[in-house]
Amino acid sequence: MTDEKTAIYFKVTPAQKETIDLRAQENGFDDIHTYLKVVALRAQTFSISDAGLSAEEPTVELGFSVNKLQKEILEEKAQESGAKELTEFLIYVALHGVVTSVIEIRSTGKLDSMLERIMASKRR
Repeated sequence: MTDEKTAIYFKVTPAQKETIDLRAQENGFDDIHTYLKVVALRAQTFSISDAGLSAEEPTVELGFSVNKLQKEILEEKAQESGAKELTEFLIYVALHGVVTSVIEIRSTGKLDSMLERIMASKRR
């Protein structure tokens, strides 16, 4: 049985796209589509506000692919956050999301050594 992918697309304004590009870069992502997927799936439940929303006509299409289970998770998070539509949730998390991760330091390494390895891998 194959894990069928579903493409999810939504439109944002050019100014929102610029902010999303910046958020992706700030969170260490080279690819905006990967950022969108990760931030949407990892976002905690929250209350959506109108911060960052615009009256300008959305013209830039963004999107990413998910499997069926991931789409169900996104729809559930959107509903729990009070979003009227999945696209409203996705725009909000793309504009405001911060990707958090847990860093585990190996018992044989030191934090500085680990940070140097991470920086070296980003330079490649």
